Amino acid sequence: MLDYGKQIKAWIRSQHLICDGTDFIFETVDQTQLEKFELCIESMGSKVRAVKAVGNWPMGPKRSFKVLRAIASVPRPGGEEFVTYWAKKGNQQTRYSEINS
Repeated sequence: MLDYGKQIKAWIRSQHLICDGTDFIFETVDQTQLEKFELCIESMGSKVRAVKAVGNWPMGPKRSFKVLRAIASVPRPGGEEFVTYWAKKGNQQTRYSEINS
């Protein structure tokens, strides 16, 4: 069983998840991680508003993966804990920030 709080904090530390105003922005090259993010957000009573491909991440010679960006509203109440955690342990940019959106 997925521990949603631990997973969200892990994504914050690994720079897959950032906070921008009242939104969570999640970026990944892995579709299954995107599905887990959607489950986490839904478990907190919110929804993913948009998912789009924002670029390609190089993974070796002549190989790259699409970077997927999901945007969700920070759930209220409950999301404040993660916003505070992000402010302490997170970053302003995701690990894929070099990619032009």
